[in-house]
This record gives sequence, structure tokens and C-alpha cells, in this order.
Amino acid sequence: MDLPDEHVFALTPEQLAEALPRRGGRSARPFAPRGGDTEWWRYAGIEQRREQLDRAAAELLTAAPIAAALRSYLDGTPDPLGAAAAFLVDDAVGTPLWREPGYSQYDAWLGEHGAEFAAAAVLDYFAVAMVHPVLRGVPDPGRYLESLAVAAVPADPDEFPWRDLGRELARLRTHLADMPEPEYQRVTAVFETKDRNPIQRAARAYLAPERTDWVDAVCDERPHRRFANFGVDAWLLQCASTMDQLERARLTRLPAVGLYPHVVWTLLDGIGLDCTPLLTGAADLATIDDGRRDFVLDVLASLPRDEAVRHLLERIARHRTWDRLQGVAARFPVRTLRAVADLAVSADREDLTRLTGLVQSHPVLSGPARDALDPADRDRVDALLEYRGLPPETPDVPAALAQPPSRKAAPAWTAMCAATPVLLKGRKARLPQAAVAHLIAALALDTPKSPHPAVDAAIATCDAASLRELSWGVFTAWDLAADRGNPWAFAQLVRFADDEGVRRLEALILQWPGRSLHKRAVRGLELLGAIGTEEALAAVHRVSRTSAYKGLKKAALAEVDRIAARLGLDEEQLLDRLVPDFELDADGRMALDFGPRAFTVGFDEQLKPFAIDPKGKVRRSLPKPAADDDPEAAADAAARFDRLKRSLKSVGTEQAKRLERAMAAGRVWARADFQRYFAGHALMRHLARRLVWQYTEGREWTSFRVAEDGTFADVHDNARRLPERCAVRLPHPLLLGPEVPAWAEVLADYELAQPFPQLARTVVALTPEEAATGRLARFEGLSVPVGPLIGLRRGRSWWSYSDAYSAPGEPLGLKRELPGDGFLLLGLAPGIDPAAPSYEPRQTLKAVRLSTGESADDPAPRGLDPVAASEVLSFLEQLTVR
Repeated sequence: MDLPDEHVFALTPEQLAEALPRRGGRSARPFAPRGGDTEWWRYAGIEQRREQLDRAAAELLTAAPIAAALRSYLDGTPDPLGAAAAFLVDDAVGTPLWREPGYSQYDAWLGEHGAEFAAAAVLDYFAVAMVHPVLRGVPDPGRYLESLAVAAVPADPDEFPWRDLGRELARLRTHLADMPEPEYQRVTAVFETKDRNPIQRAARAYLAPERTDWVDAVCDERPHRRFANFGVDAWLLQCASTMDQLERARLTRLPAVGLYPHVVWTLLDGIGLDCTPLLTGAADLATIDDGRRDFVLDVLASLPRDEAVRHLLERIARHRTWDRLQGVAARFPVRTLRAVADLAVSADREDLTRLTGLVQSHPVLSGPARDALDPADRDRVDALLEYRGLPPETPDVPAALAQPPSRKAAPAWTAMCAATPVLLKGRKARLPQAAVAHLIAALALDTPKSPHPAVDAAIATCDAASLRELSWGVFTAWDLAADRGNPWAFAQLVRFADDEGVRRLEALILQWPGRSLHKRAVRGLELLGAIGTEEALAAVHRVSRTSAYKGLKKAALAEVDRIAARLGLDEEQLLDRLVPDFELDADGRMALDFGPRAFTVGFDEQLKPFAIDPKGKVRRSLPKPAADDDPEAAADAAARFDRLKRSLKSVGTEQAKRLERAMAAGRVWARADFQRYFAGHALMRHLARRLVWQYTEGREWTSFRVAEDGTFADVHDNARRLPERCAVRLPHPLLLGPEVPAWAEVLADYELAQPFPQLARTVVALTPEEAATGRLARFEGLSVPVGPLIGLRRGRSWWSYSDAYSAPGEPLGLKRELPGDGFLLLGLAPGIDPAAPSYEPRQTLKAVRLSTGESADDPAPRGLDPVAASEVLSFLEQLTVR
């Protein structure tokens, strides 16, 4: 197998046709004047605008030489300055010239008075300007009606107020490249005097790039000019012939305006392959769209330069260059392999896998190109192909992985992941790469309803981390290939994903809608649902909270409900699992680094954050950076603190209410859940340590609190160790009994305010009559505002409408299901109409009753839990006080 010549490069005829021509070069081409432009200019530009042109010539503010030149040109004299002024005024007042497709002002002037005149007029255009600003043919609103004065451009202008005349300059440059020598000499002799300002000089150099003295002068003066203009910079790119010129101009990166085909081909035609660093830098610009980036990457793939090949190899994941590299490897195999050998020294495992896959998929690389390398590079390539440093291949391949699972050819992109090393359990041997290829093929056939035996065999015999790496590699390769088919490559993530895989997928789901991949994002949510772990649940919930896309938020909320149902979680258990950590560390802390000093974040009883300075002083906001602080670190710290405050705006209130509901309802947690969601949670631990808890192993309940360091202590501050299999609850003061005063003293000593009334909670009991009948007569006849009642119906307190005390068709009362057994029934007068609940501003409690059912005739509950009774009575007392 012969190696290709890796040093040949030439622009194609099609590329040369797009490049701007250079006199004496391959890009030079015949010039043919356009017919009709001169007549159209004389009519639309002169005759139809004669009044405005005469006004401009008569303006007192018009420079005298320009006024004289304009009058002379209007009288028929071939005056280039006058012609330029006429065109400038036409443009300022609005011109129909460009209604004619392909119209060129240079061709109009060429047909009028010849090449010397037309060329001079084009350059003189950059020596005149409207006194009142006009930008690209659009004047300041109303100003041009007051004055059409024309002034000379100063020698050192601070702006570029013209059209760039791209078509006119290109037409003139094409003509100059094709002119007979005598005519060319006459025209360039005219150019010698066209150096009144840096723009005119830059245009002159752009028109005649073979005049390297003009190009050198413009490059030298660019760093010192007072205006910035990407169009003028593009002129320089297209007239330079050496990188030294551009370096002197400090034009060492291609601006976005330079990433059009005609600019790039002109640059390559003028400078050649030495401009490759400009193109590699441009390909990484964050400000360019995908189309222009793809164009630059395609250009790099055609260049026989090591830095171009390396750039593409380094950006397989970042810029999806895998497909381009297939052609690069075929055209430049030695350069490709040399770059692979160099990159392999510091590449991570994911990149090593792709590099190995590229070499393995091109026989020319592992054969003739390898033989052409120097010994050091050859050894590095051999190390890749031999998997040095990894365990040896196992001879005992599971039968299901020993043969291909089907005859269907694998997608070409699987070469990106097929070199992934898959270790066996114990990590002392690995699957042969042929078996890995069989496993990838089996993944294409594997479904939840019909698991493939080869995948099951891999799970049974292979290292879990290796399988996760392969799984993610398959998905990433599919994604980088932009494969709209083969959805199995996405779905197979469910088979292997751990918590880290869930978080990686979550990050992509949040990005995809912004890349017009909304359906893929929704499918990603479904896959998280299929994974079904608590981390997957938390990830979907985070998407529902943080996504900027309403459609994705809605899909995430629906998926949260499905996952919760699959996990068998009720609403409160679900909420336990959905509290974020808000960037706090594992100990619930956040350090805000200012460089020489640092602040620590603390939280009050409502989870409102504050900063603690190095001296222990509490601050509600961070101070401004001091002179010796690190300004960047301080700015980052301030941004993190501000983000934390915004994120926690309503979280403290929500979580306090949730814990209060848990106390009133008598919720019980397993010790592991209590540790994970409260005592050990980065955020919730700050509320947990302000409350009193109880644990039991099945008999008596023992009280404890969560200390600041995460340990547990009793009311005497003695350390407590919670049994592994105990249950934990948040006790109502009725359940704490005589311990309440002692616990209140402990929390007061530690200056721990509670997030809701626990120890100081009002305790109320039913009278014997109320317990026997269920009727709470003490509240009957009292009037309450309708607002709080409507709020009960809309809140999360198990309230709903009730017809227990309403005749058919009449407005309704309310009912609430009680923990354990029974209902609280409220009969209201005049009652609430669900269609207009706030119509009556006040309601009278005509009946208040505890009942075993939803009817007024049902008996009173027997043995109602004292905590439930106390909470009901306290609620009614608060309601009727309003």
C-alpha cells in the first residue's frame, strides 16, 4: 500500500474563482465591463437627484474644493472627486441604484470616462464624507434634510462612515489584475496620490496587493489608527502576502468577518499554508455560527499542515470532527499518525479510545504510515494498539460474546468507541476487542422487554465501571456523529447508568433545547425515568426547576410523577428527595474566597443565608473588596453568594412548612432516610439542628437533637448514637411531655431559633363532650374572612369542598381529612360557590364537627389522636381570631 504525497496543496479552480484575483497569479481572470450601468447611473444617480446634488454643491459647509469638483463633474468634466461626492450624496438621500441586479458603481464610472477616472473616483470616495453622519446609506433621521454638506475626511479619522463598496473594489481589483501593462501602470500612477487617510491607503493596498510597499505601510499603521473596522481588516487579510505583514498589523486572529469563502481563499492564495494558525484560531471562535465553523474546519481538513491535523484530532468531541478525520487520515496518513502519537502522551482514556479507534479503522495508518514514523512515535502508536498498561485479554470469552450477534454492519461511528477497554470483574483481565465489538452490536438488539443474552453475559462477567464507560462512549459517539437513526445508542444508557451518568445526562438535557433538540431532551427525561433511581428522580426535578424552556419543564414535571409512582413514593416522600444542595459542600458549608481572606456562609431559622467574616462577625451581605483582596476571586464569591440568596428566596419557608406538616401528621422515617434527607443533607441539616427529634427501636421513644458537627446529643448534651434500624420522628410537644422546658433551655443556650413553633407550640385538648359528640360548639357562630378559607382549598392541606351542611344546589362548606381516621367538617353560611369563591367576603361557621365520614350524620371518631385534635383546635382558634 503506497503512501500519498502529503505536501501537495493547491486551490481548486472553483476556489480560485471565488478568491479575489492577484495580478500575475493563478487567481487572475478576464474582466468584462458591465453594460448598462453607466446609463442607469446617469439617470438614477444624476438626473433624478440633480436637485439634491446642486444643493450639496451650494451648501456653505461643503468644502470649497469638493463643491468645485462636484459642479465640474455635473457639468460633464471627468472629475473623480466630484464623481465620488455625487455618489456619496446619492447614497445619503437614498438611491435606487442597487435595484438593478449586480449594479457596480465602478462599471458605471468606467463606461463614463475610462479606467483611470473610475479607479480614482473609487478611491476618492474614501476621502469625502457627509458633514452630518450617514452610516451605510442610512442618515441620522431628519438631519440630511437640513444639510447635504460634504467635507474632506481628516488625515486621522476616528470612524468609518461609508459603505465598504465591496462589489466596486472587487470589480476594480479584478480589472487591475487583467489590465495590459501600460494601462495598469497609468492607473497605479494615479493611485500614488491617493494616500490622504488610512482608509484610502488601505483600499489602495487591497486593490493592488502586488504593491507590497503599499501593503507594508498599511500593516505598519494599523495598530496606531483611531478607528476599528472589521471590513478594513478584511481588506488587509486579502492583500497580505506574508504572515509577517499581518503580525506587524497585529492581525493575528481572523475576525468573524474574515470567515467567508472568498476571504479565506484569497488569504490562502496570497499567503499560502503559513496562514494555517489563523484558521485554527478562527475555528475556535465562540462568536461564529455553526455554518462558518464547519466551513473553516473543512478548509483545515484539506491543508497538508501538522497543526491543522492536530487541531482536528483535538476537537473530535468539541467540534465533531470525526467524519472529517476519515478523509484527513486517507490524505495525510503520516501527519495524522504523527499527531496521534504526540497527543497520546497526555490524552485521557476517552480521547485515547477515539485515537485508537481511528488508527484501527484505517489500515494505512497501522501499516505503511506507522512504518514511516520515527522510532519514538512508532512506539507510542504501538502502545496504543497493544493496550499497554492495561490487563491482558482473557482467553475465556463468554459464549454469548464470542460471535457477532447479527450480520448487520455496525454504524461507522462505532469506531469512536469500539476501542474502549472493557475489564472483567476483578479488573485483572479484559475482553478481546472483537468481543467488545460484539457487545456493541448486541446493544443495538437489546430492549427492556427482550434483553439480549450478550448484554446479560457482559453484566454478569464484566467490571461495572468499564461497562459504564463503554455505554457512555457509545452514546457520545452516536451524538457526535449526529446520527438521527439508531436510537438504541441513546436508550442503552439505561442498562448501565449510575448516579454520575445520571448527572452527565441531566447536563445535556438542559442544553439540548437550545440546540434545537427538544425531542431528544424529552427522550432523555424518559430515559432518566426508566433508570428510576432516586438520583434520576432528583435530576428530573432539577430540570423542572432550572430549565429555561417551558416545554421541557412541563415534560419534566410529568416525568417526576411517573418516577415517584414507580418508586412507590407518596407526595411527602417525594419532596424529601427533591431538596437540592444549592452548591453547599458535604458538610453544608460554602466558603467565599476573597484571596487573603475568606467568609463562611451560615443560615438562620428560615434558611436565609448570611456571611461570617474571619473575625466571626455576621454580615447579611458581603463587603466590597478591600485593596489587598483578589478582585476576580471576590467577584466570583459575590456572584455565588448572590446566586445562593436568589435560589433560597422561598425555600426556607417551604421546607419549614413541610417539616411542620410532618410533625402534625406524625411522619416516621427510617434512620437511613433521616440521615440522608435531613441530618446529613447539605441544606436541610441547618433546619434539622434547630429541632428536637425522637427515635425508637420499637418500644419507647428517645429524644435527641442534631449537633452542629452532625453528631447527635440528648437533652443533657450527652452524645447519642442512633441504632441503624431505628425509626425517627419529629415530635409534637404533646409527645415530648415534661421534656419540653429542658429542651427549650438547651436550644436557647445554643441560640437556636426554631423554623416553626415546635417547643413553644400551643397544646389544646378536646372537652369530654366534644370528644363524645364530635361537635365543636365553641367555634360555631363565629365569622371569618373568606380569603383564608379559599387559601385552605388551594393549599396543600388536604382540604376540599363539602356538601355535608348544604342543601342540593346551595353553596358549599369545607372538609379536611384528618391523620389516621375521620374528617373535620365546616358548615358555612352563606357558603362558597366554587364558580365564584370570593363573591361573599365573610363566612359564618354554622357547624363545626369531627366525624368518621363525610356526612353530617356520621358518628364522632373514637380515640382521636391527641396531636391531631390539638392541631385541629389550634387551627380553628387561629382561623377565628382573624
